[in-house]
Amino acid sequence: MLALSSIVVGCAATSDSPRPPTTQTRPSENTVGDIPEFEGPWSDLFANVYSSTTTTEVQREILADGVITDAEYAQLRGDFKQCLEDLGLTVEIYPSGGFAVDENGSVNETQISEDAVPRCEQRTVGSVALLYEQIRRNPDQKDEATIVVECLKRNDVVGASYTPAQYKRDLDAYTGLDWNSTAVRTCAQDPLGILEDASAPSGE
Repeated sequence: MLALSSIVVGCAATSDSPRPPTTQTRPSENTVGDIPEFEGPWSDLFANVYSSTTTTEVQREILADGVITDAEYAQLRGDFKQCLEDLGLTVEIYPSGGFAVDENGSVNETQISEDAVPRCEQRTVGSVALLYEQIRRNPDQKDEATIVVECLKRNDVVGASYTPAQYKRDLDAYTGLDWNSTAVRTCAQDPLGILEDASAPSGE
């Protein structure tokens, strides 16, 4: 069983549909066409994902209204699971955002992690799922290192002198902190402690 993980997210009620975004026309050399003029702290990433040449039309339809709902996220993950199962793999999707794959002897772990998973991700969840997960845990796009360090301090994991810069160094080297501890993992996954109460992610 090969276990893979992504950012942990919680479930929340779907927010009301926002007003349709206005559009701006991209230069003629951009084959995507009209790009919604997204608003809010995550607007740049919404636009980048929407205009990416690797983003599918289904993914663009989800992004176009500036909201990624729980139902849309669940559908993409279901499609991802089905894609892997169509390759003969057994897949378990975790509510946390992670998943596990049982190769059943048909393919090895390298083939799963370097071929099957990336291929199915591109066809289904793309960058939309990651965008959903990022917004769920940090809706105002606050500085990542800062909010994680604040969480670590609230939970007495680090001292008052521990800085965001030090956290970045520890993260890059995967040292300095007990990365398998519940407190560190929780702060890394949900630094603001809001996942259970967060509303549907949006680009507005």
